[in-house]
Amino acid sequence: MKSKWYAYAGFVLVCLMGLPYLMLGTESIVTFHDQLDGEVICYLLRAKHLFSGMHEMIPEFFNGVPKAALIPPAPIGVLFFLSGNYFAALILMQMLGSIFGYVGMYLLTREWTENRLICSITGVMFAYLPFIPVHGLSHFGIPLLFLSFLELKEGRYLKISFAYIVFFAFNSSLVLVGFALLAAGFAMILWTWKKGGNTKLLIWGLLLLFMTYLITNLTLFSQFFVGSQNFISHKSDYTLQAENFLRILLDGFLKGRDHSLGHQKYIFWAGLLMLISGWIFTAKKENGELGESRRSEKRRLLKTMAVILVVNFALAFIAALYNAAPGVWLRERFDLLGTIQLTRVLWLAPTLWYLLFALIWIFALLPESEQTLKAKYMNRINKIVSLTLASGMTLLTAFTVLMAGNFKPNVQKLLNPEYPAMSYADFYALPMMGEIERFIWEQTGLLKEEYRVVSLGINPAAALYNGFYCLDGYSTNYPLEYKYAFRKIIAGELEKNESNKLYYDYWGNRVYLFSAENNSMVRKGDFVYQNLTLDTDALKEMGGDFLFSAAYIANAKEAGLKLFREEAFEVIDSYYRVYLYEIQ
Repeated sequence: MKSKWYAYAGFVLVCLMGLPYLMLGTESIVTFHDQLDGEVICYLLRAKHLFSGMHEMIPEFFNGVPKAALIPPAPIGVLFFLSGNYFAALILMQMLGSIFGYVGMYLLTREWTENRLICSITGVMFAYLPFIPVHGLSHFGIPLLFLSFLELKEGRYLKISFAYIVFFAFNSSLVLVGFALLAAGFAMILWTWKKGGNTKLLIWGLLLLFMTYLITNLTLFSQFFVGSQNFISHKSDYTLQAENFLRILLDGFLKGRDHSLGHQKYIFWAGLLMLISGWIFTAKKENGELGESRRSEKRRLLKTMAVILVVNFALAFIAALYNAAPGVWLRERFDLLGTIQLTRVLWLAPTLWYLLFALIWIFALLPESEQTLKAKYMNRINKIVSLTLASGMTLLTAFTVLMAGNFKPNVQKLLNPEYPAMSYADFYALPMMGEIERFIWEQTGLLKEEYRVVSLGINPAAALYNGFYCLDGYSTNYPLEYKYAFRKIIAGELEKNESNKLYYDYWGNRVYLFSAENNSMVRKGDFVYQNLTLDTDALKEMGGDFLFSAAYIANAKEAGLKLFREEAFEVIDSYYRVYLYEIQ
């Protein structure tokens, strides 16, 4: 009965993660990179246009784009945004993801041990990893998916396993992680078949996963196989840049990449050292049936740990090779390789790393056999080494994970309301955008759908979030001709800064008003744009009417801009001060 309380205690610790969000509300600190600036906008716009046709346009974004330009990572997540309370929807996704991560890792580690404390600690560590919630279960749900396939392999819990496979596919991304999971499932079937196991249920499970992904990605598959996309994607204009192979290999193996940060450095070192010491201390056969049985059990654990290390290294190797010179060379010659982001195979790694975390503890806590005085002495040394490695690994990894996520800064903000980190409300300029909307309507009588805006020094997501119709934004799939048209507006600024120029021309997912003077989000202060070079004729030709700037533009008249209100928009403690300009 006592062991059950470990599971409950772990669940409570995971739920505590949501307490700062409840207390701070929209003043909470939330990861904005690739989340608030992109995916949240995707969810809310898809929710707004959920019941329009699959080929209908989304007018608020990029002056009107097909729905294919905004594909959410977790389709079920769109339903959460139907309420209109987007902050609550995001936090609900965060908490559901963390809870599924905890439950999945807890149950998965139970396949290797009955020690509920180990299961609970591993589950909590995994649940606190800084995965961003907009990806749904693409990270957090993998342990439970892995467990579901293990249950199918054993012929147990068939209904719930099949049901979860469908649920997972509806709440995860094929492009981000699904393709890697399908490949892993296929490898599992081959391995089971080679070992003489029954693969029938595994095949059905994999087919079910694939078919569900097919249903949730009809637009994507139709574009790829049928060519129904009615525009040439800007992705066709990507220019690939090779990265340093060794650097990205070590980075991916010891830390992770592309929002798959497992912070596993200490798990790796503990696992490696335990493998070395474990093989040394279990090399010699022990006397007696009990001693040999425990030695064999240790050897099996060590082999499993070694396999996990090898698989994780292979995943890191594949990801590194994909972005290094050989991978770039192949991708430039084979279009199929260019459409798949193989670096995302690393999204499988955190589940394996924290399974290794649990196995390290399982190995450290195995009872020792004491057949002879010498064996007793060696076993005690082994026990001390193992427990030291496991304890050090846990403390260091827990500290690293806690520092990396949003829980720490939100607690700091609760203790110190002046904590300087950007909050959810700061990023989306709440409630200033509402004041700007009212002012424009009072002065012009125009509704938001009747004019178009761009942003400077403010992420365009702020205007999009607040319902404005924008010419700028972030998208991974939009018309190439739009990229070229928008480039005319910022051509002068791009020529001033080679880094910005390469960033836009070689990649182009962020269609922003780049500035050579200050290319970041501009916090209110004394900064002034002194020499802004924009082609406002091109901007006007695209339909632009207003520009939201986070700083005063000294040469506004020469740039073709007119200050529409002398006084800037701001509220107490706001991150931005917004100047409203009319495009002449």
